[in-house]
Amino acid sequence: MRRRLVAGAAGVILIAAAVIAFALSSNPVRAGTNTVEPSVPSVFLGRDAQHCKRISRVPPNATRVQVIVTRLVEGARRLRVEIMDSGRVVSSGTQLVTPVVNRIRLHPHTVASRRARICFSNPDKGRIAISGGPKRLPGERGKNGDRRLIASVIFLRHGSASWASQTGAIVDRYANAQTGPLGGWTVWAAALLALCAAGLAIWSVVVLPGRAT
Repeated sequence: MRRRLVAGAAGVILIAAAVIAFALSSNPVRAGTNTVEPSVPSVFLGRDAQHCKRISRVPPNATRVQVIVTRLVEGARRLRVEIMDSGRVVSSGTQLVTPVVNRIRLHPHTVASRRARICFSNPDKGRIAISGGPKRLPGERGKNGDRRLIASVIFLRHGSASWASQTGAIVDRYANAQTGPLGGWTVWAAALLALCAAGLAIWSVVVLPGRAT
């Protein structure tokens, strides 16, 4: 009985420590995205090549742009990002990149815009591939255009935030994605059921008799 109690207590401590570590882990503050998932290489930049696409919303005060570089070949090292509005560059940054997640600093910080374009260019030799996915672009006179491969873009603000500090925003987004009267209550119900299941499992280890050997 004592051994089971010790094992149950150790299990509770390990689970609690894992949950707390995950909830308090720091993440960059997301200001906005272009809603494209980075699933396949989508933008390919040769030497001095530039790729521009309209972005539906640029959030204010973003300090960095996050992109995923999937490939660097033939000596490519740097990636340049420009935010353009009304035909002029309003924010830009050039940085050494590697074939992973890259956060490119923007100078100056962005201003809110809904008619901007984001441009990627390769100022060096070689070839750069940026991850993205298909997205339907707006066509003429408000009609839906063709689906094309677009680079995945995430705008970041200065600082960091933990999952715990963003609980309210996470629940609100979840509730907005649901239909019916339950809404955000379902996420709390799921958390409560998970806690009940964990408690039942620990209780069964401590209280129920073991199998005879």
